[in-house]
Amino acid sequence: MMVCKHFGECGGCRFQDREYSLQLEEKDATYRRLLADSGIKTDLREIIPSPQPFYYRNKMEFTFYHDGGELVCGLHRRDKNRSVFQLEECLLFSEDIPIIMNAVMEFARKRDLPAYHPYRHQGFWRNLVVREGKFTDQIMVNLVTSSDGDFDEDDLRAALDGLPTKKRIVSLIHTVNDSLSNAVIPERVTVLTGSSFIEENVFNLSFRIPPFSFFQVNPFIMNVFYPELHRVLDLQGSENILDLFCGSGTIGLVLSSRAKSILGIELDEIAIENARSNARLNRIENLSFIAGKASRVMVDNREDWPGKFDLVVVNPPRSGLSKKVVKRILEINPERVVYSSCNPKTFFSQAGWLLEIYHLETVQPFDFFPQTPHMELLAMFRREK
Repeated sequence: MMVCKHFGECGGCRFQDREYSLQLEEKDATYRRLLADSGIKTDLREIIPSPQPFYYRNKMEFTFYHDGGELVCGLHRRDKNRSVFQLEECLLFSEDIPIIMNAVMEFARKRDLPAYHPYRHQGFWRNLVVREGKFTDQIMVNLVTSSDGDFDEDDLRAALDGLPTKKRIVSLIHTVNDSLSNAVIPERVTVLTGSSFIEENVFNLSFRIPPFSFFQVNPFIMNVFYPELHRVLDLQGSENILDLFCGSGTIGLVLSSRAKSILGIELDEIAIENARSNARLNRIENLSFIAGKASRVMVDNREDWPGKFDLVVVNPPRSGLSKKVVKRILEINPERVVYSSCNPKTFFSQAGWLLEIYHLETVQPFDFFPQTPHMELLAMFRREK
């Protein structure tokens, strides 16, 4: 059994001291308890495991911090102070991160510049964000700083050039972020080496992933999730689909080959730009997108959309669906609603809102996040006859 040297200190993979089979059993029991508590009757299937229980994440965001006077970069400790420890390995992410981290820290520690302080809003070094194409062997390194300082870009290029990583660094980026938020908000982005994106191949589709675009964290399980989605839907090629909270349009891209038309709705304009770009990249022409808040877009089209869509796909954030969105879905009255949930607790508490005119036909759990307590499910609602 693999156990990270930071286990217990790190606030991330809290299940890592358990065999993977036991993790699945515990998650399965949680699903069954949530279903029983909801009082809903449905077919709850056995959880589908991740094909890769370690090194499955394709993105990690690390934080710079001063720990006892020393500049460190890593993840937050589980303690109340939420201090940061110097990361030496991450078994959820990449075998290459120790090499990349060492090179970045050697470069940063030679400069007499402090880590950014999240409460004083002072300092220079903020984050190191690394993305990895699991099926293309590409790496993006994004160094995030404030504007309160500077460094020689050629020195950073030299520090990361020729590193003995298993995957190739194809993109080196410097992002300036002066926002007060702890989130990485790009105010100025400079590509120092290579491309402004990395590529990934999932389910026979190609994706270009820019530095700040969302992409499913575990691409290994997507090659299991998408075939299961096709099996559950059994599309016939005549369906018009509304894809709510579509993100970068991944589900729409996957379903496009077996649907008549798909319309994706997403609040994040950057994600919509990326979705359109990936649709063009894969030469998909029956897919369109609207950038906007789902509830507002649905209100704006409430006169035209009832009866227009055969299927509504929803993939909301952890907070789930609002009653406003559910009300609009019921007005549209599609034959089926497919719900991809990253928070089963929220899903089961809200599923009853759709049961007004739908039957919950099946729930298929997945383990998108091995070594952690997080869970994901796919549910199919069918309109009552």
